Amino acid sequence: MIVTCENCQSRFHLDTGLIKEKGSKVRCSKCRHIFRIYPPAPAVGPPVPPKSRAVKPKRIKTAKGKYIPFKTKLVGFAAIIISFIGLIVIPVELVYRPIEKLYTLIGNTENLLGGVQAAFDPEELAEMNQFAMDTVKGAESIFIHEDKNKNYYFLSLNMLLIEGKILPPEELPKNEAGAFEIEGFEEDFDYEKLHETQFYWKLRFTSHPGSENIFRKYKKLLMKAQENAAEAGFDMFSAIYVMLDTGKEEGFFKDHIAFLLDGYHWSEAPCYAGEPYQMTSASRYWRRMSLNGMEGYDTSPVSDPDNFFLPRFTKDEWGTWFTVWLTKRDLSGLYNMFSIDFNADIVKDLLLKVFMLVGGIILVLSLMVMGITKVLSGLVTRPITELTKGAEEVAHGNYDYEVPLLKEDEFGELTKQFNLMTKGQKERLNLMETLEKFLSKELAEMAAKEGIVLGGQTADCTVMFTDFAGFSTITQKMTASEAVDALNTYFGTLIPIIKKYGGFPDKYIGDAIVALFGAPVKVENHAERAVMAAIEMQKKMREINAKRHQEGKLFFEMRIGLNSGEVIAGAIGCDAKLEYTSIGETTNLANRMEAACPIAHIKITEGTYIKVRRIFFRGVHIAATPDFVTVKGYTHPVATYSIYVDNLIIKKDMDTKDIKKFYVYETSDAISVKNRPEDVPEVKFDSVAKFIDD
Repeated sequence: MIVTCENCQSRFHLDTGLIKEKGSKVRCSKCRHIFRIYPPAPAVGPPVPPKSRAVKPKRIKTAKGKYIPFKTKLVGFAAIIISFIGLIVIPVELVYRPIEKLYTLIGNTENLLGGVQAAFDPEELAEMNQFAMDTVKGAESIFIHEDKNKNYYFLSLNMLLIEGKILPPEELPKNEAGAFEIEGFEEDFDYEKLHETQFYWKLRFTSHPGSENIFRKYKKLLMKAQENAAEAGFDMFSAIYVMLDTGKEEGFFKDHIAFLLDGYHWSEAPCYAGEPYQMTSASRYWRRMSLNGMEGYDTSPVSDPDNFFLPRFTKDEWGTWFTVWLTKRDLSGLYNMFSIDFNADIVKDLLLKVFMLVGGIILVLSLMVMGITKVLSGLVTRPITELTKGAEEVAHGNYDYEVPLLKEDEFGELTKQFNLMTKGQKERLNLMETLEKFLSKELAEMAAKEGIVLGGQTADCTVMFTDFAGFSTITQKMTASEAVDALNTYFGTLIPIIKKYGGFPDKYIGDAIVALFGAPVKVENHAERAVMAAIEMQKKMREINAKRHQEGKLFFEMRIGLNSGEVIAGAIGCDAKLEYTSIGETTNLANRMEAACPIAHIKITEGTYIKVRRIFFRGVHIAATPDFVTVKGYTHPVATYSIYVDNLIIKKDMDTKDIKKFYVYETSDAISVKNRPEDVPEVKFDSVAKFIDD
């Protein structure tokens, strides 16, 4: 049907079959306005006599028995299923609670982190970050992380921050044997090394005036935050850490981030400011916020590819942990991650128990369902099985198969209608299945109604050949991906135009398209349709090329050749691959027209010209006198006519070094595009071509 835009009054063609009964929204292809259209009202005509009913198939003898409606059977089966819902609800509830517990812990942790971060003064935090960066760079020419005695640096820094000094040996913890017992020191503790390392930190604090007090202030703050969390019932929390990152994967920070401060007591051998933390593929998610220049909360992945039913927990000798952190940017552009680890053993154990419980229930339910299915197979599933078997037979092409009638109930009626449907649709389904090997769905439906001959036949039609001028030369400057993308862009626009005017896209030959108008589906005005399609294709090429030129992409100009006459058309191939095509003199001459065509225009033979000479085509110029072209295989030159879609003459510059200047464009005063029949007084037109998009 022809649809008119409410906004710009443009008219275009739309397949009535695509319009919904209650109306459909469409977008105007010119002004992009969206409006609603409705299907046309059915034409009023004489009453259609009822079709004669198909002869019923011979009834198959059925088993005798009491009629039980399928509804009754379904209600009984539903009652059985409902009785098991209670068993299903329990594991669902148990699955929900552990996950809810995990997210509750995450929420509590985020609240705690927000409070801790808010307590940090931005300028003091920037000073601490600079202190740690100096450690990373090797302040005082000492790279602590390369020193075998680095554990003593841990201990001396934190003891200075908490105690204000290095404690004398008698105040350090000892075991029953009187030996020093400090966590993190596997070998015998050397007090002298501890005493020596304190001078490094004192020197560092001297070079950063005021930094010692800042570190001591926030060390106590983090320790106090841990104590408050424990008093509030958050006994699952471990330590609070502050980490440091540059947000760039370069230098030291390519594979590391750095510790800044923590909430541990010095006796637990914690970290020092600037200590490297190794990043691995499994822990890289720690940096996803800072590397993207973002701020906010984040957590360990809540799903683990190795344990699909668990979050990704971190395991170590102290237990199983889940981490939550807050990423913030400091005044100098560095990033701090305020993080908390909490013990996830409880959540993990609960999740494992639920998984096992659900698995057991599923196993029990599966066994019960199998038993019920066996009991009901004779009542419900057997008719379904027979219908399924019938559907499989029909799917394999056996349209003579008849489903046995087992019961006089709803399934019985369904079985009867299935058998009737199979027989009634046999011929049409076979025809459509064959047609769709050659044609689009639309042409196949037309052919099913009007008839088609797929074998060899002589048909009066118009053959179209298209080709891109200089395609091989231009594609030498393109990658394979760019060339394929360009062809897909052009073909994706041109093929629908051919189909829109009733053409059949026969084949692709490299960058060429071969199309038929009038075969395999007979079309009376095939020459007019082919010319209209060719004109619209060349105009569409102008739009595509203008867009590609604007985008800085290479583009192609196309030639189109048309010839009308008799062809030998038919299906060529084998059962695995069939191709409908045409052969003969008409097809060959259409190919020659394309080769002789002016670039970006259309060349037609006298056979096509005779069929369309009394039809006015708006917006083109058709030469009044023929050009005679020498064609291989013909004794005399062939009369041809050029159809110009504008006044451009395009040539190829084969010597150009700039491929973007391959096409040379000139205007010709001899070409005059006609927009009204009155512009061609020497010709008396019988009709005006109606372009679908007009």
